[in-house]
Formats: sequence, C-alpha cells, structure tokens
Amino acid sequence: MAGAQEPRVKNILVAEDDDRLREVLEEWLSATGYRPITAQDGIEALDWLGRLPIDLMIVDILMPHLDGSQLIKRVRKEKRWGSIPIILLSGYGNLDPYRHLAVNAIMPKPFDIHALLREVHALIGPPGEAAPGRDETDRSPER
Repeated sequence: MAGAQEPRVKNILVAEDDDRLREVLEEWLSATGYRPITAQDGIEALDWLGRLPIDLMIVDILMPHLDGSQLIKRVRKEKRWGSIPIILLSGYGNLDPYRHLAVNAIMPKPFDIHALLREVHALIGPPGEAAPGRDETDRSPER
C-alpha cells in the first residue's frame, strides 16, 4: 500500500530504583515488542517524558529524589502528559494510601510478570497497534 506508515513502537517508561527489577522489566517489555525506557528515579523519568512520546508508565512508589506519588502528581498536572496510563508498583502490604493517586492500576510487589504484561496490553494494546477502544485523545485514568 503506497503511503502506509509502519506503526510506531510503543514506549513504556519504567521508573524503578531497584536495578535488578528495572532490568527484568526492560527485558520482558522488550521481548514482548514494546520499547522500554528506564529511569532510576522520578527526576530521570521527568527528563524522559520531556524527550520522547511515552505511551505508558510503570512507576515504583518508593524512589529517591522524587518518589512515585510525587512523580504521578506532577505528570497528571501537565496537560501533555496527564492522560498517559500509569501502573503503580508497590512493595508495601497496604496499598490503600495510594488509591487516591490517578493511576490506571496498582500492582503489589512481588508481582506476576504475566499479570503485569496483561495489564500493559489491556491499557495500550499490543505493540504497534492503537490502544484498544481508544484513540490518542482518550487515555484518561480512572479516578
């Protein structure tokens, strides 16, 4: 087909301070066909947000410099980023204190990587395809 464009690979920003978990997420997302972009803290994640189109964020709650809740609040205040789907990861047993955050899903650590990938797929669809039931203007989190 003349003029048809290849679908853009979906960028997933992983903000996680645990080196090993960040590497595992990077490997799995890459192997699944997504493009993982990794950040060690919230400050680095904000830097990536300013440089690349991000389709989804996976954010750890406890990180140095700018923690996950602060990062999420800053992202949601920005019009250009406010509708990016966010999956929050937490090692805390009680997730109730984080339910007020405007995220699309909360996953406790440790988590099943396949459950996380199913959540990613549900939020933004498979790599290279439009998000299910959404267009680029409708990616609002449930509040």
